[in-house]
Amino acid sequence: MVFPYSIHWQVCPNGTLPEGVPAQVLIATSKRKFHHAVDRNRVKRLTRECYRLHKPALYQFLTTQNVNLILSINYIHTSILDFHTLNHKFDKITDTLIEKIGHLQSNPEA
Repeated sequence: MVFPYSIHWQVCPNGTLPEGVPAQVLIATSKRKFHHAVDRNRVKRLTRECYRLHKPALYQFLTTQNVNLILSINYIHTSILDFHTLNHKFDKITDTLIEKIGHLQSNPEA
């Protein structure tokens, strides 16, 4: 978990997802925290843009490791942060995912 996001992921063998798609992503935010749909949509739009910018590095890593990834990104903060802050958090998320998946691939029994 990298605040303001809660990240859940699962590595799947290659071929689980459609051809040419190394990752599937779910982006969600709570109606309890953001009562207005415009606020929820803004958070999801910002999150999608951050993911889009970091996707090439993640896709390249997943392709070289020959695995697929199912990823859930949940926004858990009670206020909407600015794009620069969220983009910086996505740097950490991407680095952490690559590190953990790489460690999992090198030690399959872990």
